[in-house]
Amino acid sequence: MKSSILFVAVLFMLSMTACIAYDNDPMEQVETINSLTSSYGARSLATTDQAFKKLHLEELPSISIEEACNILSNLKAHTQSEKHCAVKENPHGDHEDVDITMDETIGHKYIFTIQLHMQKDYKTDVVYYKSYEANCSANTFEWYIKGFSFSTDNATGNNKFESPSFLYFKILDEGYNYIQVPVTVKGTYCPANNKAEFTYTL
Repeated sequence: MKSSILFVAVLFMLSMTACIAYDNDPMEQVETINSLTSSYGARSLATTDQAFKKLHLEELPSISIEEACNILSNLKAHTQSEKHCAVKENPHGDHEDVDITMDETIGHKYIFTIQLHMQKDYKTDVVYYKSYEANCSANTFEWYIKGFSFSTDNATGNNKFESPSFLYFKILDEGYNYIQVPVTVKGTYCPANNKAEFTYTL
């Protein structure tokens, strides 16, 4: 009887050891990180990178790869997305300042704002791109807009904007502390009716 109890106890301990070993399996972590790379083009970011210092990424809270995947999948799918785009005009003699504010809230949690500042010449009807502002209020990651390119569609007369931007995450897993994910932001502005819209793609 004692030998039977001892045998069951040994089996139980072996099964627990196997579970712990499986949970800590480095191959399982590599697969998860590889999925971030293959699905979203993520890359590891060194603490010596210029973006790390400029954006103070060390101040970000640490999250798991699973949480990062969840955030990215929601952003990519635009889950429960609420968009708002507003155009404000400020006349100044021979020109007009135009501000386009683009807000989006995703999952009732992640909010980002992009504001484009432009100038419209009354004599030539040409719109000049001046500057932009970008802000992300999501406290679990950093959304960085690198800059906008500006062009005009000759067929429609609409102005087009495009920016390569990045999401930054501080990951708990050793060796992958900081991850950068590319995001493309695009916007259009129609001077004829002062309408604007924007999209982004992971």
